Amino acid sequence: MMAVMHAAFDPLYGEAWSSSQLGATLTLPGCWGRLALLGNQSVGFSLCRAAGPEVELLLIAVSPQVRRNGVAGRLLMRVQEDALVRGASELFLEVREDNEPAKYLYNRAGFVQVGQRADYYTAKDGSRRAAITMRYSMEQLTG
Repeated sequence: MMAVMHAAFDPLYGEAWSSSQLGATLTLPGCWGRLALLGNQSVGFSLCRAAGPEVELLLIAVSPQVRRNGVAGRLLMRVQEDALVRGASELFLEVREDNEPAKYLYNRAGFVQVGQRADYYTAKDGSRRAAITMRYSMEQLTG
């Protein structure tokens, strides 16, 4: 997961987690991760946390060399399925306002914007970006 993490996240925004952050999160109750494999190589992953009737997609990452091949879409579909199996009624995530490929993926999967956190992300150059909060109703899978 860490190799994908470092390759996938733009260092300009410092969004990649450390191995200790990732490890600690995976040990928490209600947290889980999924790997996407190409042969024996990890090419993507997702990390989620369940809290009552809600699941939060904490991270989703795909190695740059396999982007635009459906890996993120399949990972996101598994997140939705996992949330449903865990009894969630809603799935939430946050995405940087200028991360157009991610926003496209989430919109296509049925997520809708429900909020915005101003100046949430700070780039290394000091510029700031809002976080867009998005929601997916699990009724879309069961309805």
